[in-house]
Amino acid sequence: MKRTEQREWVFKLIYEDSINKISDVEKTLSNHSIADEEFIKDSIISYNENYENIEKTLEESLKKRYNRLSKVEKAILFLSLNEMKYMDIPVSVSINEAVELAKTYADDNDYQMINSVLGKIVRK
Repeated sequence: MKRTEQREWVFKLIYEDSINKISDVEKTLSNHSIADEEFIKDSIISYNENYENIEKTLEESLKKRYNRLSKVEKAILFLSLNEMKYMDIPVSVSINEAVELAKTYADDNDYQMINSVLGKIVRK
C-alpha cells in the first residue's frame, strides 16, 4: 500500500475515533484488514499517545474557532500535527497531504483553512 493510501486510512481511523473511541488498535486494524500496515499502526498509536498535546496545540492556535471545526477538519489536523510533531514526517509532506485530504473529504474551501492553520502552527 502506498504511503498516501496509508495516510488516508489513518485519517479515516482518526475520524472513526472521534465518533467511537478506538481502544484496541490491533483489533481495529484487523477488522479493516490492514493489520500488517506498520505506518498505520504506528500513526494511530502515536495519535492516541499524543492526543491531549495535539488538541492543546490546536485549541491554542484556533481559540474559539476550534469548537466550530467539523470532525473531518479535526481528523485532518490531528493527523498532520501528529506526523509533524511526533513522527518525524517532513512538514511540507504532511501539510501537502493534509491539503489533499481536505480537498477530497472536506467542504470546498476548507483545504485553505487547513493549510493556513498548519502553516501558522509550524511558524510558531
